[in-house]
Amino acid sequence: MKLKTFFLLLFSIFFWTLTSSSCSKDSQKTDPVFALPPETQTGANTFGVTINGKVYIPRDPTGVNVGGPTPKGMRLQGLHSGSFNYTEIIVVDGASSIGFKITIHIENLSTIGVYPLKKSNFQDQVDSVPFNNIFFKIYDYKLSNYIYYGSIDNQGSINITRISNGILSGNFNGKFVRYDKPDEFIMISDGRFDINTFTVAQHPFP
Repeated sequence: MKLKTFFLLLFSIFFWTLTSSSCSKDSQKTDPVFALPPETQTGANTFGVTINGKVYIPRDPTGVNVGGPTPKGMRLQGLHSGSFNYTEIIVVDGASSIGFKITIHIENLSTIGVYPLKKSNFQDQVDSVPFNNIFFKIYDYKLSNYIYYGSIDNQGSINITRISNGILSGNFNGKFVRYDKPDEFIMISDGRFDINTFTVAQHPFP
């Protein structure tokens, strides 16, 4: 009788441990895995890039605000006055548990074609270097912090494939150097965007 009670107790402990572990795993927040959107030129309001094997897309901030005071999954900003003539595409993933942000700065954007990348100073708008450049921040789990990467002189490009009727489409690639470690690089070969400049401000990025 005592032996039977002992086995029942042992089984109960095992079952409780198993279900507790399962519930704990189920309750942990995990970020979804995304796929790159197709390269289109229709104003689909899409963006995608693979960095270190992970695909990043625009997501309106609901958790981590990496987009600034008026965050949005993807937005355009620029200045075309006086000595300034630039357009910037800003993309954030603010709905994941860690977030992501990339800024694509294009000087004198006026036609389709290749815009070579120059060295980034990791600043945007009027504080950016007056050249085409890209910089982004991603989360480093080893450091439990964000790290920045920026474009390098003549080691990549932004290829504009359409700029007409309010549609801005293209792709980008390049070699990017880490801000605080000049001997650490990341390669990007598949960045793409397809933006309707008339609707992107209202477009939801869930």
